[in-house]
Amino acid sequence: MPSSALPVNRRTVQALAVSALLMGVAACGGTASGDDGGSQGTAATRSVETAYGSVEVPAEPKRVVALGDTSLDTALYLGIEPVGTSSARGADTAPGYLGEKAESVPLVATVKEPNIEAVLKADPDLILAAPRLEKSQYDALKAVAPTVVPNSDDWQRPARTYAEALGEKEEFDNKIDALLERAADAAGGKDPGTAVVARWMPAGPMVMNAANMPSGLLEEAGAELLPIARELNSPHSDPLSLENLDRIDADHVFIATLNAEGEKALEAAREQKSFTRLKAAERDAVSGVDGQVWSSSAGPYAMEQVVEDIEAAYAG
Repeated sequence: MPSSALPVNRRTVQALAVSALLMGVAACGGTASGDDGGSQGTAATRSVETAYGSVEVPAEPKRVVALGDTSLDTALYLGIEPVGTSSARGADTAPGYLGEKAESVPLVATVKEPNIEAVLKADPDLILAAPRLEKSQYDALKAVAPTVVPNSDDWQRPARTYAEALGEKEEFDNKIDALLERAADAAGGKDPGTAVVARWMPAGPMVMNAANMPSGLLEEAGAELLPIARELNSPHSDPLSLENLDRIDADHVFIATLNAEGEKALEAAREQKSFTRLKAAERDAVSGVDGQVWSSSAGPYAMEQVVEDIEAAYAG
């Protein structure tokens, strides 16, 4: 190789490919979203506040790409079947908990990044992206269609923002408020005590941040979250060793797994003294829950499942 050659990284190649794809669409006389230039300028829109500022979205979106569990969950809950979505964390399909509702939605992205060519082929007029989407990925997506990246300062904000972008905010807010009221009664009048949510991985359990949806609903039910969950500055902690399981020694422990490897590691851990000495283990108050629901999504279908799981845990 000549010494003057410059290295080309994956992001550079991706950016060049995106530019070429978008230029190709324009050369064919259309726009990146598939609308003709005249109609796009006169179509009714509404303004939605997002993590990247105010975005004008179609007043009545027809072809929605929903990237991430929460946006897909929310769209389906509102009776909208997206024309594209991303695979779930730890899987190569849409979130399993959505079942038949999501099985016909084409995959156009992974958890880590969208396939811009596949998104273009889906011909969306609105893209609902996951919170904390990287700016470079946002720039690529917004060149295809108006892209909504919700703020994530509150676990409820993303789903409510998606509903607003879809023109269903008032109805959606009423349904979510009703779910929050149900969560407040989930303990059935009992003192729920302390609680913690952990995702069990092959390397050990990762405590989920107190700001996540399941922890928020546990607080609605009156549970006190452990300090380790409250002190996190990231979505979850590093994996804990079995020697440090006392850091999740709560009255109720909710444990999620994402795959067979995690389930196998949890099964082995349950036989260890450090696990059996936990208060929740002694009280038979360790609840195994769906990892995609309890550690990856904050959509309304996931909320309903979490509330049901909390009710079941405190009914025992």
